[in-house]
Amino acid sequence: MATMQGGSAAGAGISQYVRIDPATWQTVKEQSTARFSSLRPVKDFFDKNRFNKPANISAFTSRLNYNLVYFQNNYILIVLIITAYLLFTNFWLLLAILVLLGGFKFISSLPANQPTLLFGRVQMTSGQLWIAYGFTAVMLIWISSATSSLFWLASVCALVISFHAGMMEPPIEADFAQQQV
Repeated sequence: MATMQGGSAAGAGISQYVRIDPATWQTVKEQSTARFSSLRPVKDFFDKNRFNKPANISAFTSRLNYNLVYFQNNYILIVLIITAYLLFTNFWLLLAILVLLGGFKFISSLPANQPTLLFGRVQMTSGQLWIAYGFTAVMLIWISSATSSLFWLASVCALVISFHAGMMEPPIEADFAQQQV
């Protein structure tokens, strides 16, 4: 088990399931804190006065390029919300992910190439378990329609984000920032 030196309770809690270097965990915490602290205000993100149809395709792409950078952290949050929605509405996918993570953790914790007694009667080495795990993973991914779920997730996120970014006019300050003095 990995130990946390100066980590939080959340960091110590997750380290019992996943081996994470304390420095890596600290970097992840700092990055996520920085991203969430730099979210643009909701009033700015949903400003109906700046939301209108662009005049042409070049205006659309110009808005898209500017807003993807300006609202980047808000768009990451939208992707996380849509991903959570997908997992909670697709029970089989959520179950498959949990079973696969649990199986990975179980097999990783076994000693290498030593027989392990499963279900009280079957002896298997970790190599044999990895092969069974691979077949199980393929079957669970097929049953849960993981591939179509990933395409759905990518399509919905791209549609929602590009629609918002292309229709939202940049703020007035952006015009002044682009001018050379």
